[in-house]
Amino acid sequence: MGASGDRGLPDRLTQERVARNDALFRDANERIGRFAAENDLREDPVPFICECADRRCQEIVRLRVDEYEKVRSNPRWFVNVPGHQVAALGAATVVERHKEYVVVEKVGHAGEVAEHLASREGEIVDG
Repeated sequence: MGASGDRGLPDRLTQERVARNDALFRDANERIGRFAAENDLREDPVPFICECADRRCQEIVRLRVDEYEKVRSNPRWFVNVPGHQVAALGAATVVERHKEYVVVEKVGHAGEVAEHLASREGEIVDG
């Protein structure tokens, strides 16, 4: 058992870093989604930023606004390029697989942090 107290999960500090990194990308994607919805781009795939835990990731995931809104309906869920879930170091599990993207759910302390950060919607999250 790791220092986090959760079997197989990284320590609490790493889990917090993973959740905060993902939340930074999620904040940017929320702005993209609002822009697309306000400009009647709901039916076309929109370029969203991969919300993986790798701060250096610059990959783009294309999905419709309604698909992204479904992901955002759960504060622990994030959209990733397939394979990028490994950057969460075990603090996320894949809950949905699609051709162009996967939906991951933050678990353990990372999930708690993701929920807390989502409850601060509209605030600037700076890790």
